[in-house]
Amino acid sequence: MTTLTDARLELLRRRLAAAGVAADRSPAPAPAPELPDGALRTAERRMWKIYELDPNSVSHNIGLILDFERGYSLDGVIASFETMVRNAGVLGSVVATEDGVPRRVPTRVEGRWVEPGALWEWGTVPERDDTRRQADITAVAKLLTRTPFDLTVEPPLRARIYAGAGERVTLVLVVHHLAVDDTSWPLLLGTLTTGAWPAETDRPNRSNAPVTTDEVDRAVRHAQNTWAAEGIRFPLSGELPAISAAESWLSPMDESPGVRFERPLERSAVAALDGVAREVGATSNALLIAICAVTVYALTDAADHVLLVPADNRRQGESPDTVGYSGNIVPMRFAFAPDATVRAALRDAVSVVYRSMEFTGVDYGTVLTALRAAGGRFPVAEIMASVRNAPLRGVPIPDGARVDCASVFHGIGNYPLTLAFELGADDGVHLEVDHQPEVVDAARAHRAAAMATALVTRIPGALDRPLAELVGAVREPEAG
Repeated sequence: MTTLTDARLELLRRRLAAAGVAADRSPAPAPAPELPDGALRTAERRMWKIYELDPNSVSHNIGLILDFERGYSLDGVIASFETMVRNAGVLGSVVATEDGVPRRVPTRVEGRWVEPGALWEWGTVPERDDTRRQADITAVAKLLTRTPFDLTVEPPLRARIYAGAGERVTLVLVVHHLAVDDTSWPLLLGTLTTGAWPAETDRPNRSNAPVTTDEVDRAVRHAQNTWAAEGIRFPLSGELPAISAAESWLSPMDESPGVRFERPLERSAVAALDGVAREVGATSNALLIAICAVTVYALTDAADHVLLVPADNRRQGESPDTVGYSGNIVPMRFAFAPDATVRAALRDAVSVVYRSMEFTGVDYGTVLTALRAAGGRFPVAEIMASVRNAPLRGVPIPDGARVDCASVFHGIGNYPLTLAFELGADDGVHLEVDHQPEVVDAARAHRAAAMATALVTRIPGALDRPLAELVGAVREPEAG
């Protein structure tokens, strides 16, 4: 459960004051309508405000190590990288604020050789870095990922490209979340893998019509009737919030050291879930979110709890080359009946997912602003659940070539516990777990992972059994 010591409370108040937001009054009105000429869009402005509250945070740095083999060369990867930066305005710009409106301003950055023919770099890199040998690429990647960006003077991107043995080329790529989201990778990484900027890319079909007052009101009413209602308990502790509604708006802004690990899923078990999804009227992704909710129930015994689920909110015409972060947060409140069959429980959970996703067009920040102005509290949620594509999923790879991608953890736990099913480029699926050890220790985090993977395996054969029976089975030590 989130708690506030006097020291933390004072720190968070200082952050708010520095950002121009007083802790004892309602926040500023919702952002102005979206504007052209580099002005940030709604989700970008929310991310920018988060950045302004703590510019030294690295929690939104995304680090990747990309290995190119079989037909790639150092000069070729460098040329592809420069093509990507030259065409993607979000990568080659800084953020300037004038009259309170943040906007992107193009800036010119040139790549440079550190060791001619062996190591090339782009962007601002830490001066203290002396780990430039091939054997230290992992250390370099961690260092670059765990170094803050100053987005007012440097682009949200830094990179090192190494020549390896034979045709192997390794790219360490770090980008701030303000510039990308999960929909960005096919365009940006696809340029790296093919060397060509696509003439056209798939565009999301979400309408770019302004969100109406009625849509906001409906989203707020939904929140007040579900995830923002009174009496919701923290799932990990089972306790009601112990701090005031006003203080609750400060507590989630703190960050803690985090740990990340992965669990593979059996391909046959994942394939069997496709049949379950059809039977309960769900997409595979919606079913996996429902499985996350059942996992939380099994882990905590909280049959009634709230999960935070990220969602893409990119709109028509908002291509990743000009609009970066387009994410939204969708809180979802699940309530399970232990005596229901697994089939019925999953149908109910999936219906929660779909009802909640009706409101993805309304930005999370707008809903929170309305709730806070009405005297409500920050969502009583500690756990994030997501289903996402791996960065290289859907990215074209030339015939005969090979490209591998590994993520680099920034070392920060944004939430006490995060459960993320990642869909791989090879159609495999694995579970990624992030946790804050000071809240969720290693034993409990690994227990959550064991329960989630056990549910994936057991659910197809347990649809007619009571949910309580299935939950009891995955709680057994041998279930994982």
